[in-house]
Amino acid sequence: MSDEFERRPMPWLNFMLDWEGVAAAAGAFLAALLLGWIWSPLFWVGFLLVLGSIAAGRWSRRSPPDVADGVVAPCDGVVVSIERSEPPTALRMSSDNLVRVRIASSPVSTNKLYTPIAGGVDLISVAQGEPSVPMALRPDDEGLTRAYVTFESAGERAGVALATGGLGPRIDLDIETGDVVRLGRAFGTRRLGGWCDLYLPAGLSVVVWPGQTLVGGETVIGRMRSSGDDAFVIDADEADAPEPRRETLAAAAAAPTTAAAAAAAAATADAPAEEDYFDDYPEPDEVEAPEDPAAIFARLREAARKHGESD
Repeated sequence: MSDEFERRPMPWLNFMLDWEGVAAAAGAFLAALLLGWIWSPLFWVGFLLVLGSIAAGRWSRRSPPDVADGVVAPCDGVVVSIERSEPPTALRMSSDNLVRVRIASSPVSTNKLYTPIAGGVDLISVAQGEPSVPMALRPDDEGLTRAYVTFESAGERAGVALATGGLGPRIDLDIETGDVVRLGRAFGTRRLGGWCDLYLPAGLSVVVWPGQTLVGGETVIGRMRSSGDDAFVIDADEADAPEPRRETLAAAAAAPTTAAAAAAAAATADAPAEEDYFDDYPEPDEVEAPEDPAAIFARLREAARKHGESD
C-alpha cells in the first residue's frame, strides 16, 4: 500500500467521479447553457443540476483496516442512534439479540457502499421507489428506494438496510448472492445520500457513539464476538452513551473467574491463622542483644597488654 501511494503524483487526491456522473454533469451544463440563452436566470437552474450530478457521482478511495473479525461503516454519514431493534423481514434475520446502528448520509456524501464484515453474501433485495419522492427526509417514509443485503461470516450475520429517494437510479449493487467479499470492499452505489441501518449481533463490542461521523469502509464500528472473547453486550439504557460505563468494565476486569475464586478460597481455608505464624518466634524481651564491638576490642587490647608484660 505504501508503494502505491509513493507512485502517485498527488497522493492526497482521493476524489473521484463515476462516468455516469460526468456524463450527467456535462448534459446538465449543456441544458443550462440552452436555458440561459432562452432566459438568463434559467441558467442557474441548470447549474444546480450540474452540482447535483457531481454530488451523485462523487466517490473516494478507501483503505480498509486490518482488523480480525472487525466491522466497518458501510457508508459515509453520521451515527443517529444505537439501539436494540427488530430487523426488517426482508433481511431474514432472527429478531433476537440484534442491535441497530442507524446512519444518516447527506446528499453530498460519497456514493459508495462498503461491506461491513468479511464473509459471504447471503441475501440481496432491491425495491425501486416512486419518482415523486426525490429525497429521503425520514427513514420510514413511503415511496423510497430500498435495498437489503445480508452478510454472513463464521455463523454470525450482519444486515444492511438502505433507503434513499425514489427519483432516478439511486441504488446499484455490484454483488450477487453467494459472493465472497473482503472487509471494506465497495459493493455498490447509493446516490445523493439517504439512510443506512446496520443490524449486528448484540454481542458486538461497539466503539462508536451517536453523533460520530463515519468514513465508509474505514471507520471501525466494532468487532464480532468470538469464542475466546468476553463481548460487551449493549444495554438499551446505555445505547446512547459515548462509551461503555467504566465502572461496569472495571468491576468485570477486577472480578476473578470462578476457578480462580475457588482456588483462592481453598488456599485460604488451608492456611493457618495469622497468629499461628508467630508462635515459634521468641518475644522481644527474651532475645539477647548482641555485644558491643567496642567492648570486644577493649578486651582484646587488655589481653595483648598483659601478654606483653609477662614476656
